[in-house]
Amino acid sequence: MFNFYVKDIDEAYKFIKGNNIRIVKEIERIGDFAYFNFQDPDGNVLMICNS
Repeated sequence: MFNFYVKDIDEAYKFIKGNNIRIVKEIERIGDFAYFNFQDPDGNVLMICNS
C-alpha cells in the first residue's frame, strides 16, 4: 500500500470525493492521526493520511 501525507485530511477527502474518485474506506480518526483509502483508475488502493 502506498500513502500520501496531507496537512488537512478533511480538505483532501473533499477533493477526492469532489472528483468522483472511489472512496474505499471513510476517514478513520485515531487521536490526532486520521486516514482514508481511495482507489486509483487502475484499481490500486491508496491511502491519504495526516500526522
